[in-house]
Amino acid sequence: MITVRQAKRLLVKKVNSLESISKGLIDAMDFVMAEDIFSPIDLPPFTCSAMDGYAIHSSNTRDKLPVKLKIKAEIRAGDFKKMNVARGEAVRIYTGASIPSGPDCVVMQEHTDQKNDFVLIKKRVRKKENIRYKGEEIRNREKVLSKGTIINPAVIGFLSIMGIDKVKVIRKPKIYLIITGNELLIPGTQLGSGKVYDSNSFSIHSALRKMGIETITMARKGDNLKSIQKAFQKAIGDSDVIIFTGGISVGKYDFVIELFEKVGVETIFYNVKQKPGKPTYFGKYIGKVILGLPGNPVSSLVCFYEYVYPAIRKMMGHYPVFLEEKNMVLLKEINTKGGKVNFLRGRAYNGKVMPLRFQESHMLSSFAKANCLIVVPSNRKFLKKEENVKVQILPV
Repeated sequence: MITVRQAKRLLVKKVNSLESISKGLIDAMDFVMAEDIFSPIDLPPFTCSAMDGYAIHSSNTRDKLPVKLKIKAEIRAGDFKKMNVARGEAVRIYTGASIPSGPDCVVMQEHTDQKNDFVLIKKRVRKKENIRYKGEEIRNREKVLSKGTIINPAVIGFLSIMGIDKVKVIRKPKIYLIITGNELLIPGTQLGSGKVYDSNSFSIHSALRKMGIETITMARKGDNLKSIQKAFQKAIGDSDVIIFTGGISVGKYDFVIELFEKVGVETIFYNVKQKPGKPTYFGKYIGKVILGLPGNPVSSLVCFYEYVYPAIRKMMGHYPVFLEEKNMVLLKEINTKGGKVNFLRGRAYNGKVMPLRFQESHMLSSFAKANCLIVVPSNRKFLKKEENVKVQILPV
């Protein structure tokens, strides 16, 4: 067995980011940017009004108010009029409309009174007031976003306002999920003697979807070496990551490790000093990431978050790759056997964490109520109430 720290170090070392692809903005949500972005234009692209009002020379308002100015023209957003506006003249203008030559400010319409072709300016206005100047936010060819940026609605809006319609992103991996276990039945069917309902396929599939994975293929193969190998061979051609649940321990009918040895999968680690989830597997085969999770429902989900989750995040270009960790005050003492890192389901709030009941590896009810994992070090058998503990925040 290796330690949790060693396993995670090997995982990060052996998993690489995937190649980049081009995506239209609407389809790029939640992807990681694979290139630096340089603006192709100035922002704003031209000098324009920040208000509905009148574009004037600020010097018109230095003397006695109100001042009466001749309205020379009207400019709406989207219009462009090449003209020169002299002192003593005004242009009726609207938010976002181009400022003509001459005026150095815009007076808000609330401080004016229009009468026919003239406007009364009733407030003193400073130079540059209510004007957005060309390039004041972004200059043409300026670097505006860095490689590694996660694309969210604001990023998409920012790219589009610069006229960018496509972006290079790191593609998301294709996942193949192989479920083993003769005892498993699909929920909704009649529960027979000696059978249990399958939860792993549903929880792992849902966790992958939560990560934004779009291509997930699932195969149920029971405990049969020939059928498991057939599913594996198909998965190799159709995926980047192959995840097995169950069948990776040392039982008579656990065939997954036997399959890996038979086909020549490179074992990077197998068996980790942790509870739950000791029989966890990570390997590589012709460039594919191979992960084996225990069959017990809690063990499977814990190992997903400890190893599958960071592996996939690294492949997609995310950083950091592991679950967020925080120090919190323990609300109840914890007793363990020691010797292994224990991951206990907990409920965290206001900087404090409560260990939940039913911590055995087959008891999924506590996971359903948990929002974190409490990490108990391998060299600790007892944690006192009100002691500071490390907590991993689960995705919500």
